[in-house]
Amino acid sequence: MPKQLQQIRRVFLDMDGTIYHGDTLFPTTAPFLDFLEKRGIGYTFLSNNSSFSTEEYIGKLSRMGIAAAAENFYISTDYTIDYLKRHHPGFRKLYLLAMPRIRAEFEAAGFTVDETHPDAVVVAFDRGLVYARICRAAWLLKQGVPGFATHPDLFCPTDRPTWLPDCGALTRMLEAATGVKLKVLGKPDPGMLEEAAARSGVPVERTLMVGDRLATDIAAGRRAGALTCHVTPEPEAASDVPPELAPQMCVRNLGELKELWLNA
Repeated sequence: MPKQLQQIRRVFLDMDGTIYHGDTLFPTTAPFLDFLEKRGIGYTFLSNNSSFSTEEYIGKLSRMGIAAAAENFYISTDYTIDYLKRHHPGFRKLYLLAMPRIRAEFEAAGFTVDETHPDAVVVAFDRGLVYARICRAAWLLKQGVPGFATHPDLFCPTDRPTWLPDCGALTRMLEAATGVKLKVLGKPDPGMLEEAAARSGVPVERTLMVGDRLATDIAAGRRAGALTCHVTPEPEAASDVPPELAPQMCVRNLGELKELWLNA
């Protein structure tokens, strides 16, 4: 399988758990990105975490010593915006459960934040949740307003002594409370990789999806037709996963992936 690496022209990298953990950059990340750049291989940071804007992600990586531009990112927020424009062009007014910077990104994309008569409810990873806003979202869903979620992750990894319920947990709560199913976007929806590949101008079959979560990162890559690489402390455990989630490669870190590539 490593021989297929010779055909790769774009790498999609999950972020938290793959290139860093919380606020700690993994030591193999910068050398791997340098390796790609020297080979003329592009890369996109492909994250489900919709609590940060692209600008905030650029700043976070900069503080870690990684220089990146806006075109190096495709977040579940971006995919949600693209999905709504492509599949529901009439939905322009949104009720958003999202951080202020994320609401600003929707507005910059041409949407209007509407608290009273929205066309749709959009649930993101809102770290500043207010109970009254959850109640309002639930009421709107019960009135028949369509609901969308940026991604299905139940929790967000962190290197701090806490636990972070994510967008998927909020989505399940709303679904349980209302009996209404939301359309959940983000990885493992293969459309997220397909849209990111289209933006980069590289056919999806010549891309590589690298991530630490089988159910989102690897599943999205497999469904889209990309080559996949699972980053995990226990690569040997990959034999226990269902065939549809089985990655073509397993490594402990990006340094091991670089070595595989060099020997391909």
